[in-house]
Amino acid sequence: MPPLPRAAYAHYLDGKLATYAKDWPAASIALSAALAAAPDQPMIAVELAHAQVKAGDLSGAAATLAAARQKWPEHPQVWLASGDALATTATDQAAAAYRRALELQPDDERGYLGLARIELARKHPDVAEAVLRVLVTHVPGSVDGHYLLAQRLATRDHAAAIVQLRATIERNPDHIDARLDLARALRRQGNLVDAIAQIRSAFDRAAQPLDIAEELFYLLCEADDRTAAIDLLTLLDDDRSEVDALAAVARLERGLGRLDESRVVAERIAATDADAGAIALARTELAAHAHAKARAALATIDATSERHGEAQKVRVQIELDAGNPTGALALVGALPPKDPELALLAAFALADLGKAADARALVPAQDFGRARLEDRLGDTTAAIALCDRIIAAHPESGSALNLAGYLLADAGKRLDDAARYLKTARELSPGDPAVLDSWGWLLLKRGQAREAVKILDKAARYAPREPEILLHLATAWAADKAPRTAAEVLVRAAALSPAPAVRRRIDALRVTLAP
Repeated sequence: MPPLPRAAYAHYLDGKLATYAKDWPAASIALSAALAAAPDQPMIAVELAHAQVKAGDLSGAAATLAAARQKWPEHPQVWLASGDALATTATDQAAAAYRRALELQPDDERGYLGLARIELARKHPDVAEAVLRVLVTHVPGSVDGHYLLAQRLATRDHAAAIVQLRATIERNPDHIDARLDLARALRRQGNLVDAIAQIRSAFDRAAQPLDIAEELFYLLCEADDRTAAIDLLTLLDDDRSEVDALAAVARLERGLGRLDESRVVAERIAATDADAGAIALARTELAAHAHAKARAALATIDATSERHGEAQKVRVQIELDAGNPTGALALVGALPPKDPELALLAAFALADLGKAADARALVPAQDFGRARLEDRLGDTTAAIALCDRIIAAHPESGSALNLAGYLLADAGKRLDDAARYLKTARELSPGDPAVLDSWGWLLLKRGQAREAVKILDKAARYAPREPEILLHLATAWAADKAPRTAAEVLVRAAALSPAPAVRRRIDALRVTLAP
């Protein structure tokens, strides 16, 4: 093609500079001038339409592209740009434009990706999947093609999804989302070794972010590698770690029962943020049921602190744990709390005082917190019904799945549903001691005492300061004809200041184990 006229170059470069500055109206004006100076250049029309879309001038972009399609009907980029511009306003026309672009240029992955998105928007998932399959055949190097196809396959064919995820990583080793998805798919297949390798690689390649670190931590717990889990926490606890990361380390150390280590981390936090360190220390003392020390740790945080709201929630939790619901309510105040978490804590306090109606008034009937409240009030039927509704609307709600599975197992009802719920909960939250506890309790209710002991013992190793988990483990040992071991576990549970209801169950089981 002949060189562009000087004026066309000037306007085009002016428009491109405006696009880099994201000044889309200015870009549209400059590119319009460039197209007027060089009306035989289809790519200027494509650039102009793109700028018009970004500027919100959809009608202008449609007119630009309509003229371009009429003038250059064999130019694939014109059709591709038409598909992009029409994607949100005219999906049928957009799909036709993408298909025409692919007829003219069958090896351009952008046409396939655009068409797949459109077919998903048109509620044609099977067609979208077929488009992606053609894409990875025609353009085997398409990273996005392999990854999007893996996402389509993930819900029904883990093996096929794994193939596509491996293809994605082979072409882009730094594709973090693909590595995480591959780790999760491998875990669902029971391949924990490879799953851990993939998520560890994602952790390192992504510069060790906290969210991936926590997922790796629980996966190591699922693999029963406590040493590696502790080593990971040690890695995260260094001089470069931010306050939020150190707070997460302290929380995970508390979960493992390593309270001295959690106190040390709290001191490190306090060196940077005194109030955050005080809260971390208070949570640690709360885990030890050292209520006076927990209260003292928070004494320096007043209403002017940015962390006052968080500290207030911990104060309420301390009073609830100490069996002082009246004191917890006094901390909340007379008005209903606006913060949902604080409102739920206030509802727990009211429930403990026997004021069920007042407690229910603080928590919306459709919230998962309401299911927790009904459980605290002893209305298992209502709690299960709420969880059932939440799961129907949100099938991957791990908390609702776990609570419903546990309550069904504990009541000896709908055990098949309980198993289905807890299986999904384990897939969503591998290594979570609360979920392991529920699963072990279900096994025990099904008469599988030996298998229950194995799972509950694992839960107790990763949550050694949870008296109810230890009570469940002792119950399983008793059912497995090992009363002496059961009694030893009960001694550990009783030493952890269990709640009154748990204490009564410990005493009741101890009576049955007496010689």
